[in-house]
Amino acid sequence: MRYQLLKLQKGKSTKAERIIGEMLKRNRIKFKTKVALFGREIDFLIKDKFVIEVGNHPQNSEKNKKLLETGYQLKQFTNKGIYERKNKIEQFLLNWIK
Repeated sequence: MRYQLLKLQKGKSTKAERIIGEMLKRNRIKFKTKVALFGREIDFLIKDKFVIEVGNHPQNSEKNKKLLETGYQLKQFTNKGIYERKNKIEQFLLNWIK
């Protein structure tokens, strides 16, 4: 997991991505970050099943559609949502993943 956290260092990721990474680490949830699937990078992959995307970019719609079609469970968060609702998001993630 240490290597995955190194990928989330300042300058290589957004503050919101680092917050999600810290939430996962704090709750001992193993994750991969900056993983390539279908030729596109995803923000977080957990248990090879759960995908977390941070930020909502228009170019992601095709990638997200492909993820859902192939059986991945996807959750998207905006940066603002992460900053404003950290506790609720953390609790949601715990319930969603476990």
